[in-house]
Amino acid sequence: MVFDKTGTLTLGRPLVTSVVTLDESVTADEVLSLAASGELHARHPLAEAIVRRTEEQHLHIPIHQACEVVLGMGVRAELDGSRLLVGSPALLRRHGLELSEVAQDWTSRLRAAGETVICLAHDEKLIGMLGLSDAVRGGADTVVRQLTDLGVTRIVLLTGDAPETAQAVADTLGITEVHAHALPEAKLQLIRDLQAEGHSVAMVGDGTNDAPALALADIGIVMGAHSSHVALETADIALAGNDLRQVAAVVELSRHTLRVVRQNYTLSIGVNLAGLIASAGGSINPVLAALLHNTSSIAVVANSARLVGHTPHLPSDAAARLRAAPLEERRVR
Repeated sequence: MVFDKTGTLTLGRPLVTSVVTLDESVTADEVLSLAASGELHARHPLAEAIVRRTEEQHLHIPIHQACEVVLGMGVRAELDGSRLLVGSPALLRRHGLELSEVAQDWTSRLRAAGETVICLAHDEKLIGMLGLSDAVRGGADTVVRQLTDLGVTRIVLLTGDAPETAQAVADTLGITEVHAHALPEAKLQLIRDLQAEGHSVAMVGDGTNDAPALALADIGIVMGAHSSHVALETADIALAGNDLRQVAAVVELSRHTLRVVRQNYTLSIGVNLAGLIASAGGSINPVLAALLHNTSSIAVVANSARLVGHTPHLPSDAAARLRAAPLEERRVR
């Protein structure tokens, strides 16, 4: 089973916890304001967190004239004749900008603290960085253990985030296989590779970046409450809320359903085979044979009806109510 990180294993409501200025002429508030301008119309949880923090600080957000979302990397925007790049270090490299030693040092420090790094470049110059933290969903570690108990042999964390940030989440949840810096194409390729190895793959995600992988997976599952429309349309199963325990419930319910199906096959074939043998030996008459056949059909329906009252076992919701507190905001000027 493959899990996306942001919005799936984490709450999907990150907070801006660090603001780093890399230009003495630019303040931390200006870094935050310009970043919010670029992210103003983006739908990613990280973008929404930047805009939300800027509004909470009562800072002015300039309105950009044009913007382009670069999937898995960030946003490119035009603001009053200048260009803004807001996104991962990979977005800057894609546009020919390299991180200075100071910026690389800050990137390492923020990631070591479990923060996601967002860079801000203005007119081809890196002027600031933002660190964002997202709390792991309460009870997520219990869900991972339950899936293992149910026989899910391989659990993978797949994210476009940095390896350090992804590993911090994986260590918290007891997940041993991590694939980071994964763009939509890389997520799609991982699903292909797992299927080529003979695995039946379930993908759990919530964003537009996950849609191709959700479509290719044998079973695509989305966290329904705040998932993108593309992900909802693509997935096979949409969970009604954001309760991660429902993923384990889906697995348990599916396996229970298959057990009932096998019972029905055994019951139907067994009764009809016994009737055929008895009829061939002259032990029952046609009326009794017809009664026996219809009785087996009724028994199959009655056995299937047990699914209506079946309630999958869920971990205690006491753990699910726990919420790890995000890091307090740190402003570095």
